[in-house]
Amino acid sequence: MPLTALNKTNFIPFLDTSKTINTTWVPTWKRIDLSTIFSLNPNPQTVSQDYITYETPVETVDKYQPELPQEIALYEGNDIYDFVFALFYDLPTGSAATVPVLMCFGGTGKKAWRIEQATLVLGELNTVDKKLTFTLKLGGDIDKGTYVITAGVPVFTPAT
Repeated sequence: MPLTALNKTNFIPFLDTSKTINTTWVPTWKRIDLSTIFSLNPNPQTVSQDYITYETPVETVDKYQPELPQEIALYEGNDIYDFVFALFYDLPTGSAATVPVLMCFGGTGKKAWRIEQATLVLGELNTVDKKLTFTLKLGGDIDKGTYVITAGVPVFTPAT
C-alpha cells in the first residue's frame, strides 16, 4: 500500500457558531481557519496500581480528556474571530462556555469526532501578535463517525 502524506490542511476543526443544541439541532459549522497552531492532545488519564506481585506499580489508562489549544487571528468579519471575541467580551461561565465541536481527521477514512458540549476556555487577547487564544476541552461524550465536506460545509454521520 503506498504511503499518503497528510498535512495541516487535512485536519479540520469546526465550531458550531449557532450554539443552539435542541431536538431539531442544525449546526452552523464554521472552520477554525486563521490559526497557526494545531496540537490535539488526547490527555490520557492514568491510574497507578501497586500490585503485590510486581516490584513497581502498573500504570493503566483510565480515560481520556482531549484538548486542542487554538488561536484565531484578529480579523473582524471572520466568523470564528467574531464568535470567540463575543465570548471573550461576555466572559461566560458554566454551560454558557460550551460550544459544539466537529473535529475532522485527515486520511481516506474521513473519520470525525463530534462533541456537543466542549468547553471553550478563553486565553489571551494579544494585540501585538494579533491573536486571540483559547483551548477547546473536548470532554463529555465524544460521538465518533465520518464526515463529508461539500462547499466548505461538513456533514457528520455517526458510526453504527
